[in-house]
Amino acid sequence: MPSESSAGEDTRIWIGRVAGGHEADHARFVEWLNGPEAESVFRRRRLTEYLLIDRAGTITVIFKAPHTGDPRIMIDFLRYPGLWPDYWQFERAGRAEDVPDPLHTEAVKVHWRRASGPAA
Repeated sequence: MPSESSAGEDTRIWIGRVAGGHEADHARFVEWLNGPEAESVFRRRRLTEYLLIDRAGTITVIFKAPHTGDPRIMIDFLRYPGLWPDYWQFERAGRAEDVPDPLHTEAVKVHWRRASGPAA
């Protein structure tokens, strides 16, 4: 998965860890991310896809948005309050090789993709 545009989308990868003692908070947050309120946020932030992978304490968040040539969609999403809990500790930006293959493993905790058709 390239970190730049692919089929009209820009992709970014965020890699971090859950701070010790916050495992229950993280579990509740993942539950919220799989719900309708988070889906509404993803749509309003103009994302086309959101994927959260949790493997052995390493969190990988992959998010995509339409390629517009304007980085503000990605920047606004990264700054959006409530989607990046304080107990998620940033380690580095990801690369294509950080994405597991195949994506559909037990490590995938959240996977939302905008339905095809007109943007909502």
